[in-house]
Amino acid sequence: MKISEFKYPIYIGNVVHHHSETASNKYVHYKRKLSLNYLPEHKKLVKEKLAICYFMVINGEVMKIGQTSGKNGLYSCMIFYGVAGLDDPSQTRFGINYLMREEMEKKNIVEIWMQYDEPFEHIFRGATGTVTKSILMNSKDIEENCIGYHVEKTGTYPEWNFQENGKKKSMPDRIKEDFADYTNKRKGKV
Repeated sequence: MKISEFKYPIYIGNVVHHHSETASNKYVHYKRKLSLNYLPEHKKLVKEKLAICYFMVINGEVMKIGQTSGKNGLYSCMIFYGVAGLDDPSQTRFGINYLMREEMEKKNIVEIWMQYDEPFEHIFRGATGTVTKSILMNSKDIEENCIGYHVEKTGTYPEWNFQENGKKKSMPDRIKEDFADYTNKRKGKV
C-alpha cells in the first residue's frame, strides 16, 4: 500500500548510516549504527513527546507501521532501531534494522513518515480542588487505526509488521539465523 493513500502522515526524513564507527569492546554486527536524517524544519518536531504513529516506507510502499510516545519522540524511537546489531536487541528490532540495511544496499531510500496527536489539557478533581494536567492519547490507538486501514485496503499487514502478521508471515529464516549467531557472539559463545 502506498503512503500516499494515508491522509495525515508527513515526510520526516530518511535513514542513513551514522558518520562515525562504534568504539564498542563487545562484539557488534555492524560498524555503524543507522540514524534518522530528518528535514531541518522537523528538528523540534522529531524530539517532541507526542502520540506518534510512524511509517517506514520504501519506494512509496508502506513496509512497517509502528507507534511511540516516548520522552524524545520519534528521534528516540529511530535510535532504538538504529543501534540494533550494536547492542542486545530483540529479534524484531534486529530484523527491522537488518531489512533497512538490505534496502539501503540495494540503493533504496528508507523513508520515515509520521502522523501524531499533541498533548492536551485535562482537568480532574484532585484532593483539594481541580487540577489541570497535560496528557497524551495512547499512540497505540493511532497505530491500530492505521494498521487496520492497511489491512482493510490490502487484506494484509505491512510486510515488516511481523508481530501482527503472526503465523502468516514471520521473520525470514536468514534473519532468525543471523540473529542467533549474533546473540551467541555477543555472549562470547562460538
